[in-house]
Amino acid sequence: MKILRVIVLLIFGLIWLAGCSNEILFTLYKNEIIPDDYRYGDLYRLSNLAEFRDPKQECPGITLPEPRQKIAFYLIGDSFTERQRVDSSDFAVTRYYWAHWGENLHFKLDTAFTNIILLESVERNVRPHFGTPISNLIPDSSTFIQLPGDERFMHRLDRMFASDGVEDRLNTILFQFDPILRFKELKSWINQRFFDRTDPKVTLSGDGSTLAYYEDTDSTLINSSYNTVPDSEVDSLVVVINYDEMLLKNMGFDQVWFSVIPNKATVLMPNYGAYNHIIERISQHPELDVPSVQILHEFMNVGSGAYLTGDSHWSCSGQRLWLEKVNQQVLGIGGI
Repeated sequence: MKILRVIVLLIFGLIWLAGCSNEILFTLYKNEIIPDDYRYGDLYRLSNLAEFRDPKQECPGITLPEPRQKIAFYLIGDSFTERQRVDSSDFAVTRYYWAHWGENLHFKLDTAFTNIILLESVERNVRPHFGTPISNLIPDSSTFIQLPGDERFMHRLDRMFASDGVEDRLNTILFQFDPILRFKELKSWINQRFFDRTDPKVTLSGDGSTLAYYEDTDSTLINSSYNTVPDSEVDSLVVVINYDEMLLKNMGFDQVWFSVIPNKATVLMPNYGAYNHIIERISQHPELDVPSVQILHEFMNVGSGAYLTGDSHWSCSGQRLWLEKVNQQVLGIGGI
């Protein structure tokens, strides 16, 4: 019995330790000890609605011409362009660098190259990202990524034991296996079918065909497609975008572009509320001086084909539409 108690204690101790550490969690993922909890989509992960179970698929590669001109392409982006979705093979450029908005990109520009930087943001983050000038690019003696923030031991310890993070990691470790998901789907079906309730972090369209992230639809949040945006704020956003261009060109970049990926609700739930048209109001603003890569109208034409069923991100078709527009712009400056 003592040995059994020790074994049980050891197992639960290891589970608790893994729940406190992203590094251990990633190791478990890497060694396939636990499944990828996003394998069926981030919105399915929240809702567990069976009809939105959307198995992850690899997008096919695209054929691109070899650039005749030396182009170094820098992309500051969010989860739509993260490393698992988009990489250097997707662009007709010589060199490619990507950093998240939440990372610091130290860089050294090579003047033998045409240096282009694209600022990409999903629609829900336009106001936070362009509400203040960009500050995560740092000229340096070499190019590398650095995570921001205070890395003192006590601060790392506080983050490790934060209740939200621990709860989320434990949920991943214990409750994301397929047999358990079947029970969670049954519970979600009962709640939705008989009580008209879903997870508060998702929004189900009136006809039940579309699932969106709650930040897209909650009109009280500045992230929402239906939150009111006064003209004065649009003016201010344009001022910041223009300032970002001036700042980055002073750092040595030859071209500065920006792009806004529409919220899923914007395209697939147009009647959910009064759309604020923030993408068009920025990109068509008479004072805007910065070239942009916009995909809103193309996504409107494609409709549901632009997004994954169980996820808030774009489908392979939607991603390809955006990549084609970016590469057209690259080729338009002499990329081939």
